[in-house]
Amino acid sequence: MLALGDFNELEVARAVDFGLYLTSDDGDLLIPGKYVPEGTQVGDWLRVFVYRDSEDRLIATTLEPYVRVNEFAALTVRDVTAVGAFLDWGLEKDLFLPYSNQWRNLRPASA
Repeated sequence: MLALGDFNELEVARAVDFGLYLTSDDGDLLIPGKYVPEGTQVGDWLRVFVYRDSEDRLIATTLEPYVRVNEFAALTVRDVTAVGAFLDWGLEKDLFLPYSNQWRNLRPASA
């Protein structure tokens, strides 16, 4: 079973023009080409961080986030919108923090 918000060791199932598909018990998931280590081939195993992309699909990356599931860290606020705040956690997609989970008002560039 995939550990969402954490690192997983997954096997490369197949290559496509835009990356690789990794196989897991929960189905295949994409690691975009820009995150694939050079020389990786079908059958290799990769240590990847699994999260959801902007379209709520499971996706893998070799980037290291600043924090993982069940961990605590001070993160920088990138933006505050009508629905909540977006935090820099070291990945391209910012981490969403809804107002219901905020214990104080946040401002951009505050930790």
